[in-house]
Amino acid sequence: MATTGRKEALRLYRDILRTIRVFEHKNEHGVPWKNIIRDSTRQEFEIARYESDPNKVVEMLMVGRDCLMKIQEGIITGKVDKEEKSNKYDDTSPFHKV
Repeated sequence: MATTGRKEALRLYRDILRTIRVFEHKNEHGVPWKNIIRDSTRQEFEIARYESDPNKVVEMLMVGRDCLMKIQEGIITGKVDKEEKSNKYDDTSPFHKV
């Protein structure tokens, strides 16, 4: 990964961690979604750590940034629960249809 790619990847990783801090909702096993997303993010970044194809790096960064923007938009518009509330729906995902 080129130096600028590394910097952008690190920026994206930190932005993801900052964004998921607001998730307090837990899944059906009682595990906070922010922990699940954090671990998944870490795993994805580790898998892509030694990617040397610049086109692939740019593609992965664009997909990651797009996903982050969708999550942030969902938080702002209320489509993603930030805090655990009384669950009037049976699903335990913070992502529910509005």
